[in-house]
Amino acid sequence: MTRLLPLAVFATLSTLCNEAVAKPFDNAITAESSTTDFQLVASPSEADSESGTGFMAPLVLSQSSEDTTDATQQENEEDNWRVYLDLYAFLPPTTSSTSTVEGNTTKVDLPLSDVINSLDEALTLKASFEYGRVGVLAAINYATLSTSASKSSFLETQNPLKNKTGISSPLRSRTIRIQGDLDVDVDANQTIFDLAMRYRAGAIQKPRMKKGSTSFLGLVGARFIDANLSTDFSIKGDADVTVEGVKVNRSNSRELEKSSNASWGNTWVQPMVGMFGTYAISEDWQAFAYLDAGGFGLSGSQDLSGTAQAGIAYALGNSAQVSLSYKYFGIAYSEGGGDNNGYSSYQSGVNLGLRWLFD
Repeated sequence: MTRLLPLAVFATLSTLCNEAVAKPFDNAITAESSTTDFQLVASPSEADSESGTGFMAPLVLSQSSEDTTDATQQENEEDNWRVYLDLYAFLPPTTSSTSTVEGNTTKVDLPLSDVINSLDEALTLKASFEYGRVGVLAAINYATLSTSASKSSFLETQNPLKNKTGISSPLRSRTIRIQGDLDVDVDANQTIFDLAMRYRAGAIQKPRMKKGSTSFLGLVGARFIDANLSTDFSIKGDADVTVEGVKVNRSNSRELEKSSNASWGNTWVQPMVGMFGTYAISEDWQAFAYLDAGGFGLSGSQDLSGTAQAGIAYALGNSAQVSLSYKYFGIAYSEGGGDNNGYSSYQSGVNLGLRWLFD
């Protein structure tokens, strides 16, 4: 009996060891014999190493599944159409412009109130279409205005007195310079249409973006410009008019005034490049910057246009946002030649914008 007891105890220990291996997650296993209590504790780490299985395996599999789902969702979102529509109001405090028509150069600096009063028609609109990372941008800026400036001279190229007799020889010249107290009226209309391919790097541009995300657009395309100018003078009150020092009587002054209208118009195309970058300050707030340049002297003796803009935007829900920015726009064109017809305009000031996203 005494010799059999150790064997029984050994057998009991062997059985308990097998159970501990088979059940690695049991915290404590207790074996009892008729004479002695034995307590075996199997830690989870030891059990894991012996069994070859880890209790974190299901969590790893869950994370992998979530990553796959996010990647699939992002890929599906990329492979969709998106349409952006932008309306904006550009409010420069002063607009400086110079126009030259048939040798007559008129410079005008208009405050914002005068620009608004001088505007006859205006339209500003921008739309973008994107599929995946590639898209198209189209923008139109159209305006017509009428303004005037005081001048002391005007170059008359349509001289109605050139064939008359009984007048001084300066008045018979085809082109004469008239001096006096004059009002020069300028009528202008301008249409600028941008059409460009766009490619996006980074996140999809949305009114609401994840904090810290960035988006960058590169633009390559063309800027189509159509401009028309006309100028004419009128005599202020009872002012005297002279031509090269020779006084012109009232009747001849009126004849010169009637023929004073001069006009010029042209349509040309500029190559254009640009960029637009966005950084998400928070989910609802974004900072952005926009630059473009066109012309580079390819269509005239002077041919250049450009925009620089920087500001912030705030989300109005998931599909709209408002923006406040500072913007500069300038254009200068001259066709060269003897008359050097052309014009320039420079504006800078606050720009208010409203954007909609359709996806």
